Amino acid sequence: MLKHAKSPLVVALAALVMLAFSDLTPVLSHMYWNVWFKLHSQPTEEQFAIVSLDEGHTLSAKSIAASTQRQAALIDDVAAARPARIYFDVPNVLGEDPVGDAALKSALARSGKLSVLVHRAEMVRYGERAIKTASNTDLGDHLPVTASVWKANAMIYAMSAPSTISMPSTGNIPSIAARGREGLSGSIVVPDFSIDPDAIPIVSGARILQDRSAAASLTGKTVFLTRTSYDADSAYGYFGHGRRPGALLDIAAMHGYLSKWSQQEAGLPLLLLAVLMIVLGRCYVPPRWKAVHYGALAAGILVFPAVLQTRDLLLEPDLCLTLLIVYVPLRAAEKWRERVALTSSESGLPSIQALLSEPSIQNSDVVSAAISQYEQILATLPRELHGEVARQIARRLSLGANDSVIYDNDNGHFAWLERSQNLAELVEHLEGLKALFSSPLIIDGQVLDTNIHFGIDRNWSNQPTTRVQSALAGATEALTKSKLYEEFGLQRLEQSSWELSMHARIDEGLRTGAIWLAVQPQYDVRERRIIGAEALIRWNDPDRGYIPPDEFILQAERSGRIEELTYWTFARAMDMANELGAFNTIRIGVNLSARMADHPNLVDRIAKLAAERSCECNRIVIEVTETFSMNNREMARRNIAQLRALGFRLSIDDFGTGQASLSYLAEIPCDEVKIDRRFVDGIAHDKRLYAIVESVVRLAQSLGQEAVAEGVEDEETMQILAKMGCDLAQGFHLARPMPFADFVALLHAERTQTKESVWRHG
Repeated sequence: MLKHAKSPLVVALAALVMLAFSDLTPVLSHMYWNVWFKLHSQPTEEQFAIVSLDEGHTLSAKSIAASTQRQAALIDDVAAARPARIYFDVPNVLGEDPVGDAALKSALARSGKLSVLVHRAEMVRYGERAIKTASNTDLGDHLPVTASVWKANAMIYAMSAPSTISMPSTGNIPSIAARGREGLSGSIVVPDFSIDPDAIPIVSGARILQDRSAAASLTGKTVFLTRTSYDADSAYGYFGHGRRPGALLDIAAMHGYLSKWSQQEAGLPLLLLAVLMIVLGRCYVPPRWKAVHYGALAAGILVFPAVLQTRDLLLEPDLCLTLLIVYVPLRAAEKWRERVALTSSESGLPSIQALLSEPSIQNSDVVSAAISQYEQILATLPRELHGEVARQIARRLSLGANDSVIYDNDNGHFAWLERSQNLAELVEHLEGLKALFSSPLIIDGQVLDTNIHFGIDRNWSNQPTTRVQSALAGATEALTKSKLYEEFGLQRLEQSSWELSMHARIDEGLRTGAIWLAVQPQYDVRERRIIGAEALIRWNDPDRGYIPPDEFILQAERSGRIEELTYWTFARAMDMANELGAFNTIRIGVNLSARMADHPNLVDRIAKLAAERSCECNRIVIEVTETFSMNNREMARRNIAQLRALGFRLSIDDFGTGQASLSYLAEIPCDEVKIDRRFVDGIAHDKRLYAIVESVVRLAQSLGQEAVAEGVEDEETMQILAKMGCDLAQGFHLARPMPFADFVALLHAERTQTKESVWRHG
């Protein structure tokens, strides 16, 4: 819903509403009509003429418009020329010269049925027009009466005229634009601005008074006796020609068009049509037809209003033009962002996002490639050459993938589509692609070796986004494991989804107690008594049930969540050590991942936890695990030495596996060595394993360290360890991991049993 609310069309419509309420949209309509009629101007077929009462100048005392007596003489001269009709503007100076008024009345009576009185509206104040002449002027009851009142836009350009005008004394009188038309009640008249006003002759009234023969050109014409000054209050803007006398608008209106709609309503049909065309263009029109579709929309907006107006159908273009002016830049910006998103910023290759829109993705295999040490390669080159690295890699991949389009993820990952085939064929193809990278890249004279790993997704029923992400994740995992390829099946995808929510799940588990700390007792081999315990983290997820530690600890290390779990384990182990009370010789072991061993603030954090709990450091055994090799061995060695100096006991866990070796015994100042269960479990039956364990026990003791055997599963193994002289042991034969409360109960039972044994012996 929010996505649609931010679409360019919705934003443009919202902007249109605001502009319409602010009366700014008519400006576009004004510009449209002004350009259209400037290009489509033509003379009228009917005969019209204008007789000027002011010679086109500002009103003065000498002008005919200022004297009713001179106007009376002019009417006689014009009537003598036998025009078809005389439209005479009712003078604003009536009542100032009674003699002239009487002469004017007589002249109009003599003109017979030729004359029509025109009440012409003039500007009262800016934006407001009114008829200044008195409506009860007595110039003859026999004369027909009309009015000239115009609705203008903000630029004082005439837009339309009402069909009737309400006068105080005479009631409704017809507009001059509506004369000769029937059934116009409630209609508006829109002038035909295609009539060229410059083609209508303007004759000087003063010249006619001087020489009556000058009126000969008026014979048979419709004549307007009016002011012609462009500065007159009755002048208006005339589309395509600028400011013109009001009589020219009257002539254009006589050839104009009718409409029942107001100016605002007249733009709605075209607006709705434009919105429909935009929606159809975005949703249903095929890409190859979009240019034709939007071209038709633009042509329609530019042509329809003018063409339909000639059919008495008024469609104002202002709302539609406003919509397009706002929508087009927004849509262009959106398309630009889409192009940026679909193009790699460095190489100019199509981006992974562009792959999602490929129609063939649903019936093809998605293959991804990860380049090992890609960041190191880029670090050796100037920034301007980074794109060239990606382009050279893409060319090799495209060459080996039958000229497929290669999509760049800007981080050393590339993807493309392969024709679906069985897995064996696809793997053989990937081996061929890998061979293409046996030769180094040569960038600006530098020789760069490359190694490539692949991810595959063949789950055709999944969504494109899921498939692409699956292939990318597979390539990353193949790179991590140094494998040729990795395929994410459906089960692996489900597991991946769970792993991606690891942060939130760990937080929830710690809060609810689903993650808790178990302890596994450690026994003195010779005396068979508990001397300590190893703290082991457990997770009983409400949805997935019991989750093995190897599974979620590894993911926590990969996701960077191991810190929080480790410090939580230390804090809980210290609390346990304090809760043991009288059992102050019992030590609690806590695993420390080698991933954390080189953290700069490790020592301070652990020391702070011990100080906050007043825990004696020698009651905590820090076991250095080997899930990952240490990145900064010198810092790790220094941290471990500082922890031992604070009083913590140190142990090498899982000795004999991973990175553990004699070098660890030399580098790490530890107190004990824990022999991995894989060696201990077979000493009763395998002489080689027996010899290895015995050697480690003697080596540890010769270095002043205790030897701890892990994974003791039976009594026979326990007896062999005792003969070897092994110091400590733990395993299911002795005790399984248990809640801390059970461990305390076990200690109490052991102490009670010991006291009873001493009492019996005594």
